[in-house]
Amino acid sequence: MNDKTLYTEILGLEKPWIVTNVDLDLVNEEVRILIKYDSKTGLCPICQKDCSVYDSRNDRTWRHLDTCQMKTYLTGNLPRITCPEHGVHSIAVSWAEPYSHFTRLYELFAINLLQATQNQTKASKILRISFNQIHLIMNKAVSRGLSRRKKMDIKYMGIDEKSMKKGHTYITVATDTQTGTIIDIVENRTQKATRKLLNLIKSTHNLLPLKAVSMDMWKPFMNEVSSILPYAAIVHDRFHVMKYLNDGVNKTRIKENKVLKNEEINPLKKSKYLFLKNEENMTKKQYTRFQEIKDLTLDTSRAWRIKENFKSFFDCDYINEAKFYFTKWYFDVKESGLQKMTKVAETLLNHFGGLISYINHRISNGIAENLNGQIQRIKTVARGFNSFFNFRNAILFYLGKLDMLPHKTE
Repeated sequence: MNDKTLYTEILGLEKPWIVTNVDLDLVNEEVRILIKYDSKTGLCPICQKDCSVYDSRNDRTWRHLDTCQMKTYLTGNLPRITCPEHGVHSIAVSWAEPYSHFTRLYELFAINLLQATQNQTKASKILRISFNQIHLIMNKAVSRGLSRRKKMDIKYMGIDEKSMKKGHTYITVATDTQTGTIIDIVENRTQKATRKLLNLIKSTHNLLPLKAVSMDMWKPFMNEVSSILPYAAIVHDRFHVMKYLNDGVNKTRIKENKVLKNEEINPLKKSKYLFLKNEENMTKKQYTRFQEIKDLTLDTSRAWRIKENFKSFFDCDYINEAKFYFTKWYFDVKESGLQKMTKVAETLLNHFGGLISYINHRISNGIAENLNGQIQRIKTVARGFNSFFNFRNAILFYLGKLDMLPHKTE
């Protein structure tokens, strides 16, 4: 079997496509397969009717899977046909999608490699293509996946922010909290950006079954959900509420530590993470020290107990039970005289509607926060993104649960 026959078989070429030459470049470690369309007619890519060839465009090159560690390229003229109904069009080829510079098999391998490694830098080295080409493959894959994505019935949704780069540059991420799917992302976390995101989701998915949206106490989120999705309850989930309470504890610790730092014995020295960690996540050494501190007559210890006591609010089974518990907890905080914790309690009171909605819906941004961790990893591994377009596509590529392969395998 000669080289022409071998590559005809490898590439699955069928007449009228023929291999005319195989060039081997050992210096550059490349194999270039020259092909030719040997017919005066071709199929219209729109109606599939056999039409006359109009002309041939300049040579086009497609990157193919390596041959014996040699970069392999497919090069040939792509004829255009003239269709009585649809006009002049380039014919479709079996080995690549329209306008692509990679064969389908190469794109398939690249997508699988990117998802397996979750590292664009490593994948680009293995594939021996540039970072821009990696982005091109990913962006095309996401576009393909979004075009195939079926309209989802969304019952519970989470909205959260994520930092994109330094300088208070944010994105807003919408998540299906039942399936853990990233629905979509927009740039910024403003009211305008939130409105754009919600309208985009409304146009591509079914939000009529939507019962509640989990979010932080960020006004742009609350205002736009109330305006665009008035039938959906706003839920301030457990994760975000505990972040506020932890922040109150930490600010109390900072204030008290300043008072105690000149004392001979300062029990709060290097204690920041002891009051922010859950006890079950502490090391043995941390746990032992924390047990010694938490029962001392310190403002920080009292603030920590206030925070811990609030956790029982989320265990309430009924609305009235939750209202009673919150009222008692709120007045206990007021009586404590702890300024930072009182401020947190006032914030929770001002957002009580979103708090009490949790009792009815029991949804949380916990899944969204887990996805946020994965988004952070995507950003870290890629060493940041200057382009929102590429950042959005990278998130959807890894976390959008899209069907992105260049051709479906049966």
